[in-house]
Amino acid sequence: MTSPPKTNHCFSLRALTELTATLAVTIALTSASQLSAQAQAADQPKKEEGAKPSATTSTNTINDWKSKEEQAESSFIAGNYTEAEKQWQEAIALAEKDNSLNLAETLNQMTHLYIKKQRYEEARASLMKALEIREKELGKSSQKVAETKGNLALVEHKAGHDQEAEKLYKQVIETKRQAKSATSLAITLTNLANLYGEMKRLDEAKVLYQEALELDKKAYGINHKESAQDLFNIAAMYYQHNYNKEAIDYFKQAEAVYTKLDDAPGRVKVYHYLGLCYAEENQHAEAIDAYKKALQIHTKLKGDKHPDTYVHQLNLARSLEHTGNLEEAEKRYKDAVGAATENHHSAKIKLVECTLEYAHFLKRHNRSIETEQMLKEILPTYETLSASDRRQLYELPRAYADLLKELKQDSAADAMARKHLHVFGPTKSHQTKQ
Repeated sequence: MTSPPKTNHCFSLRALTELTATLAVTIALTSASQLSAQAQAADQPKKEEGAKPSATTSTNTINDWKSKEEQAESSFIAGNYTEAEKQWQEAIALAEKDNSLNLAETLNQMTHLYIKKQRYEEARASLMKALEIREKELGKSSQKVAETKGNLALVEHKAGHDQEAEKLYKQVIETKRQAKSATSLAITLTNLANLYGEMKRLDEAKVLYQEALELDKKAYGINHKESAQDLFNIAAMYYQHNYNKEAIDYFKQAEAVYTKLDDAPGRVKVYHYLGLCYAEENQHAEAIDAYKKALQIHTKLKGDKHPDTYVHQLNLARSLEHTGNLEEAEKRYKDAVGAATENHHSAKIKLVECTLEYAHFLKRHNRSIETEQMLKEILPTYETLSASDRRQLYELPRAYADLLKELKQDSAADAMARKHLHVFGPTKSHQTKQ
């Protein structure tokens, strides 16, 4: 729906972390049943000094640790972050008793939670501790060390420390090249490409994305979700930097693979961004077709009037409006607002977004009185949002204040501006993008 300027992270681009070679668009944690084997067999640890607990005690502790890891992973994937954090902390307490490599694994896994919650200092501290353990036990050339460094690079990347992130990504890439770990290398290449895209170093980003694509094609073949995601990443890079024609070409290639794979979520995101590209090229007939496909598939996946489908309704309404089909456009806006109203308690922010979009439509067509009434009715809901959500939707009080000025209600406009001044951001045109 509403969005900040184009950014790679809006697209769920490839791997979010380095945790496993198969971790890609969605976060799929390494299962706890695999963790001990990875930590103790994939790399041979140095022999630890000091007395060891009995075999029975050690086995029981490891089994308890695995159980907590499984619980934490399930909770995290389900979105129960408070419970996941508690369970990971319990796993840490168990691992601290007698297995430093299991401790490093949990510290590494917990990075997902910290990144999700933007708790970068805690993520950094956790990873530094994991890195220290792994370097000591496995050696600096270990793939597990590279894995942790890759996560640390991602944290620096997310925190805006671009130079440090680039340095770490390059170190990881060198280690993985030497180890000939192709699929794992593709993940790090993609993450560094994401960084370069954000830094507007497009030529370098494209080279890395293309190398990741070639590695995945060799490993899996072109008709595989990893190859499709690589194509999508290249398209997203072009879209982000307003090379819409090039983006359309790669989105279509990704669409062809997702269609062969019968991958509905992949097709939804491709049609969504194809629509945006076509709309920016003023090819609104093509945009409408893409938005309708995205809406149809997403509705089948999530159910009728699901909050995740509102974005397609709004984008479709905008393109219908551009073609002069105002009656159908307004119907789409109303449908989105109506559905959001029904889901008010579980999707307040989406209700505000949908209402704001409809208000903009009314204002563009000189229906100022209706616009004022709509903004007046939604303002109390807006004021119940979190501070971050209010800042994201600063356009609402700003648009309301501007409208009041136009209606010669200067004192009310000034009061609105003063009350919400802290959330006003830089002036930008309002766009229906995600």
